[in-house]
Amino acid sequence: MNVNVHDVKVRQILRRSDELDHEQYAVGIEIQPYKLTGVVVGADGVVLARSRRHLTVMESAEVVKRVAELAENLVDDRLGCAFPRSRVCVGVQVGGPVDPDTGMVLHLVNGPDDHRHEKPPPYEWEDVPLGAELASMLGCATSVENDAHAFAAYEQSLGVGRVGSTFGVVLVRDGVGAGMVVRGERLSAPVEFGHLQVWPRGRICDCGMRGCIESQVGNRALTAVVKERTGRELDGLEAAIALADGDDAQAREALAAFRKAGTSIARGIATLLTLFGPTHMVVYGAEDLISGGPGRRAANAFLHAMRKFPAYTFQISRDCQIVTKPLDAVRGAHGAALIALQGCPGVRLQPR
Repeated sequence: MNVNVHDVKVRQILRRSDELDHEQYAVGIEIQPYKLTGVVVGADGVVLARSRRHLTVMESAEVVKRVAELAENLVDDRLGCAFPRSRVCVGVQVGGPVDPDTGMVLHLVNGPDDHRHEKPPPYEWEDVPLGAELASMLGCATSVENDAHAFAAYEQSLGVGRVGSTFGVVLVRDGVGAGMVVRGERLSAPVEFGHLQVWPRGRICDCGMRGCIESQVGNRALTAVVKERTGRELDGLEAAIALADGDDAQAREALAAFRKAGTSIARGIATLLTLFGPTHMVVYGAEDLISGGPGRRAANAFLHAMRKFPAYTFQISRDCQIVTKPLDAVRGAHGAALIALQGCPGVRLQPR
């Protein structure tokens, strides 16, 4: 069969023109300490462009400006400067509690030990109207979500949502968060997974309560626990993992911290299983933490303990598959864009 190359190119141009005339697009942006990751997504949920930016400060007003600039640049570069903003929506996600109905960031904080040797200045946001400020600057419909919920939206369309309608996502970063999809519906209510009490007589958590999951797990807490158990000064999670993986006299104590971290996640997953009965739980974390194998003692200890979740849950809820994935900021930004698209009239994303 002979194909006229000219006709193919004409059809491609016409199709692209029709898309630009009628299709809805979304920009998704992930805000992480001192960096932004952004994507442009079409109405079919496919990423069309991506970009990253480093930030020199984390003062909220400055971050809002940089997020707006990144969104504008992505739209201009991919869709054109004259593309109507009425057909662009923006989704933003942050690693802290938010009010998705108002677009308010309720609390966002980091500590000086969260970023290894770099140690940038700590910061704290309270009641920042991120959604309203971005909508005013950009002239676009804007949504704001928690990062774990954004990863859950990504999994719903492009991950385990393709094989199961009820599943959860656990996100291990500086702290620990979770998002749930139940019978195909993403729960927008806050799931304060990191502050479930799993050790009644455990460490004091940063929140002030005792024995939370986040008192043992998360880059910040896990590093602190290894320091306490070994008496070593450590430059973040990577150093804690290296100590546990090595032959140092304190390696055994370090490994004990990773085992207890895995048990903490297992007990939290057990609670979600008892409440919602998911068929899958996806755990995102640093690759050195969730990818086991020869010589990876810390990861092996963490994963082995985490997979013992059936011991802590209701018997009927034990048939659940644990999936581990390394953190990827693009997936978080992609999920934020998908949440924004789900709020657009006429757009109906389906798992693919």
